[in-house]
Amino acid sequence: MNQNLLIVDDEQEILTWLKELFSDEFDQELGVYTAGSALEAVKLLAKVRFDVVLTDIRMPGMNGITLFRHIKENWPRCKTVFLTGYGNFEDIYQIINHEDVRYVLKSEDDDVIVGAVRQMLEQSRRELEAEKSRKEQESWFAEAKYWLRRELMNQLCSGEIPDHLDERLTALEIPLREEKPVLPFLLRIEREWKDVRFQERMLKEEALNHMLRENIPSKLCFYCHIVDNDQELLLLQPANGEQDWQLISVIVQGAVEYVQEQFRNLYHDTVSGVLAAEPVNVRELAPCLRKLKTVMVGYVGGAREVILRAETVSDGASQAGILGDSAGWAASLRNLMELGKKKEYFELLGRYLQRMTAGASRHDAALLEIYYSVSIFLLQFINENHLNEAMAFRLGLYKLTMAEEHKDWLEAAAYLTEVSEAVFSLLADNESSLADHALKRVVSYIEDHLDEDLSLTTLADIGGFNASYLSRLFKQVQKETVSDFILHKRINLAKQLLADPSVKIQDVAARSGYLSPHSFTRAFRNEVGISPTEYRELRLGTYSKNMS
Repeated sequence: MNQNLLIVDDEQEILTWLKELFSDEFDQELGVYTAGSALEAVKLLAKVRFDVVLTDIRMPGMNGITLFRHIKENWPRCKTVFLTGYGNFEDIYQIINHEDVRYVLKSEDDDVIVGAVRQMLEQSRRELEAEKSRKEQESWFAEAKYWLRRELMNQLCSGEIPDHLDERLTALEIPLREEKPVLPFLLRIEREWKDVRFQERMLKEEALNHMLRENIPSKLCFYCHIVDNDQELLLLQPANGEQDWQLISVIVQGAVEYVQEQFRNLYHDTVSGVLAAEPVNVRELAPCLRKLKTVMVGYVGGAREVILRAETVSDGASQAGILGDSAGWAASLRNLMELGKKKEYFELLGRYLQRMTAGASRHDAALLEIYYSVSIFLLQFINENHLNEAMAFRLGLYKLTMAEEHKDWLEAAAYLTEVSEAVFSLLADNESSLADHALKRVVSYIEDHLDEDLSLTTLADIGGFNASYLSRLFKQVQKETVSDFILHKRINLAKQLLADPSVKIQDVAARSGYLSPHSFTRAFRNEVGISPTEYRELRLGTYSKNMS
């Protein structure tokens, strides 16, 4: 976890001392920033997230107590360590009991000041870990309730009626009652739910439920339950004693029409539905659901955004179904490719092409529609992302517009799959290349600005990453942390400068990025084992003479 420290003091000498203390002596990676006044600190707080602020209390313009209150308004997690003199206790009394505050006397040793900051950084880490644990526990409870609801509804849909049903419905917050009839409405979401992560499934369900809540009047209670990979069962009951089921049916059909449009616009997925002819008792839900499924599969087939009443379908209705909306399938495929969801893309493409490979005639208009709906979106995607030249080295694209070049539909399907594989491969290569280029920019910036501020936040801006990602990526590629890389570069530059006797030690320190000769000497000795002066004498061959 990357943590940042802001040091605030109006005395430049103290500010320099404290920055050197935490930049050079602190034994963990820490972004260290300084401000010469509380007003300057406020400006920095508007740009950078800080975990701890180490500040003087008595400062002109805005004192430390006012700064503290500003910090808590904008960064409630930020901790504050106050540096105070013996005469400042009346200020401390205002906030002494605040859990996010520590105070240290300016006369204390360096270890005490460092210890206070370390304690607050550790407290911040513990709080974040506790918050993470709490959210994980909440997520676990939500997931457990989700699966308990699913188990109960699966039992009802299969005809198994558990004991104390009404009590269980109430305990699991399912807004239905056993003694009231329900109106079933089977909805088909054009989406393959298999292997979809739990969180993503819940997101889609909640989105659908939210849209239904927006469009179904409050006088109706409802609950959605996934019954198959791409089907949801909407169960409705009147919230009051109203029993005008004809009116309820009209209201619900109209609400689902609104939901169809919203769902398509938001997710590029479509919804169809079959509404039961009449309400049923909860205990009779299973046979009603079987009938709705039969109508959905046999009559609605591959059609999109259809709403049917079950009684309008005769028992002899066609079971063949229709092809469906090729443009809708292609839009879904394109969306998955744009999001980089390779697995989901090829699952959907496989279902799409399976219809094509089942055909025999190469002149079948419906199958040609499938082929060209995929090929056209692929061509558009390749052109928009400037992949034409790279694709040319992998396979010919001319067949995208010439379905007759394939000997059969099986070969055509294999070709579309191969083109899709090549596009995903190039997208992955480009992503890796972009990261490499960005990291090279960061390394180049470090090498060219060793005498300037090289905080992780600054370097993240140069690379176009967030600080945490840059830290992980840098260590993965360079095999060392950002701070170690900067240290080694600065020490190497210092060694080169020390070889020139005309360059003063204080100038070597400044050009190597150190605030004072003292901090430079300390860092150099820790890294090299000897002082800069001793290193220069060794390079110039005068060390032994001086020692004698």
